[in-house]
Amino acid sequence: MTPVNLIGRGRIGAAVAGWLEGSDNHVLQSFIGRTGTWRAAPLTIDAAGPQALRAHGEVLLSQGDLWSVGAAALIDGDLRGRLAAVASRTGHELRLFTGWIAGPTLAPAAANARLYIEQHAPRLGPAPGPLFSGPLRAAAARFPDHLNTATAAALAGPGIDATTIALHCSEDGGPHVIRARFEVPGQTIQTDVRFDDGPHPVAQAIIAALEARGHWLRYG
Repeated sequence: MTPVNLIGRGRIGAAVAGWLEGSDNHVLQSFIGRTGTWRAAPLTIDAAGPQALRAHGEVLLSQGDLWSVGAAALIDGDLRGRLAAVASRTGHELRLFTGWIAGPTLAPAAANARLYIEQHAPRLGPAPGPLFSGPLRAAAARFPDHLNTATAAALAGPGIDATTIALHCSEDGGPHVIRARFEVPGQTIQTDVRFDDGPHPVAQAIIAALEARGHWLRYG
């Protein structure tokens, strides 16, 4: 049984904790809060977001692999550098969720790629309508905790400064929509994802990754 530490008791964390309680291969060792100490684990899952990654990322990555839903924290180049140094020293890996945007991992770094993202979600702004259109780095200054998927895709592919984003606040109760276009010379890959009511999609992605952990067959 692989011990797993977990940050976050919201919809994502609760769903992952529930799955861990019934797992034959993983066991929930402890929840990590804002303060206090915990025993190191070979895997920690940050289901709380950017603030948790900022607060605990270096320590947790020094103790084992770290999975995080808080990729937006990595807009900060200093934090990225510190985490990269920890990973280089320990051999541990930081895995960012969620990989819904197609293309970024399918082209080498020298491919001169660009990434264009459009995101619609309720409660992004004070009223329904367009909120922002422009470089991802500029968007991060205004929406630091709402760019996790976009930042993860940018860091996996063309980079933050080769990524642009348009943000729209949709009606309360409306779907969460992500559209993206990944371009390299001679190739365009488009993504169109819609999330309606149902299990939390990020929790589902983390559970799927836990199920696949150590499996001999991989896709992608």
